[in-house]
Amino acid sequence: MTRPVRALPAVLALLAGACSGQCGARGGLPPVRPPLVQAPDGQKYYLLDRGPYQAFYDRWGHLQRIEYDSNKDGRPDQIAHHRGERHARLLEVDEDFDGHMDRWEDYDADGKLLKIGASRRGRGPDVWVYPGPDGQPRRKEYDEDGDGRVDRAEELVSGRATRVELDTDRDGRMDRWQEWPEGRLTEERIDTDADGRPDRRLRYGARGEVVGLEPVAGR
Repeated sequence: MTRPVRALPAVLALLAGACSGQCGARGGLPPVRPPLVQAPDGQKYYLLDRGPYQAFYDRWGHLQRIEYDSNKDGRPDQIAHHRGERHARLLEVDEDFDGHMDRWEDYDADGKLLKIGASRRGRGPDVWVYPGPDGQPRRKEYDEDGDGRVDRAEELVSGRATRVELDTDRDGRMDRWQEWPEGRLTEERIDTDADGRPDRRLRYGARGEVVGLEPVAGR
């Protein structure tokens, strides 16, 4: 799994130094209010400009996001979305510096990485990787048709898929659950009545042939 972009320590250092000469540190004078700018989202923010870093605050002084232009081409290649919280909840990254974000990292309120999104089509995230406690991928999700909903998910052990979930009718709910121990399909549960729960089970032999069909217990 590609390692997350850890720009957050630099961001926190930026904020720690942002009050130099401000925030009451002007010989007892009131702090200077940053300029008010209108962002592409139509909202107005107070802008704190620190060279390649630009921090955007709402009208109440809550940090909303920090933009970082690492190669100084005038376009941010990392955007940390704080949404008023201490830790960034989403980090967007333009890895190839083409002006389009192609990596998305989601964090919880404590700054722990939850998942990493990537784009295969250049139109937003369509594959997500969830790290386990050891940092290795434990789950991978795919949006195959680009509708913003997961239609394939894989549970991973040592990088190998051991369980696969599929949304074959693209209604936003999984309807097939496959077991793949040791890289071979052995069992598949199917939802035939579209209620989101499996009601039929297929069993497969060593050569991939169907060797059994039975109802799921309790259905």
